[in-house]
Amino acid sequence: MTETTLEQRFVGRMRELLVSLPYDLKVLFEAMTDEDLPLDARRKAVGAVIYCLSPSDPIPDSLGLVGFVDDVVVVRLVLAKMLEIGGDGVADYPERFPEQFERLSDDVALLREFFGDAISWVDRRLTMLDQAKHKGKTVATYVEDDGAGQRLYEEGLEFTTEYEIDDAVAAKLTNGAAVLEAFTKRNEIERSRQS
Repeated sequence: MTETTLEQRFVGRMRELLVSLPYDLKVLFEAMTDEDLPLDARRKAVGAVIYCLSPSDPIPDSLGLVGFVDDVVVVRLVLAKMLEIGGDGVADYPERFPEQFERLSDDVALLREFFGDAISWVDRRLTMLDQAKHKGKTVATYVEDDGAGQRLYEEGLEFTTEYEIDDAVAAKLTNGAAVLEAFTKRNEIERSRQS
C-alpha cells in the first residue's frame, strides 16, 4: 500500500471516529460502572474518560481537530485493551455496542500502521491510565465511589453534549501530516523525559 493511500484511509476513518467520539465515550461510561467487568477494564475506561475530558492532555484540544485525534486514538486503544483483558462482561460489549467494536481491530491496525513508532507515547500512557487523576480524585475513587463516578459521568455528559465536531467539521481534516507531526513530537518529548 502506498503512503498516500494509507494517509487517505487514516484521514477518512479519523473523520468518522471524530464524529463518533461522544458515542465511544458512552461505552466507556457504561464500562466504568459495570460491575460485571474486571476491575482493570473498568479502571482503563475511567482513565480514558479522564484523558478525553482533560483540556490539557499531551496534544491539547486547543489544537482543533488534531487535538481531538489523540482522544480518539486513546479511546480506540482502550476499547481494544478492554477486550484483551477479557472476562464475561467484556465479551458482551461487541454485541451490545456493535458500532464501536465492529471495526475496532481494523482501526487499531490502521493506527499502528499510520503512526508507526510515533504511537509509542500513547502505548506508554495506556499503562499509566489507572494512575490518572482528575479534579483531585484518582481513577480508583471514580470506580469505587458512586458519587464521584456520577460526577465524572455528568462532566462527561456535558462534554459530549457540547462536542461540536460533526461531519462538516470533521471534513476539515484533509491530511494526516499535522497529526503525524504532533504524535511524533509528543513521542520525542516523552522519550527525552525518560532519558
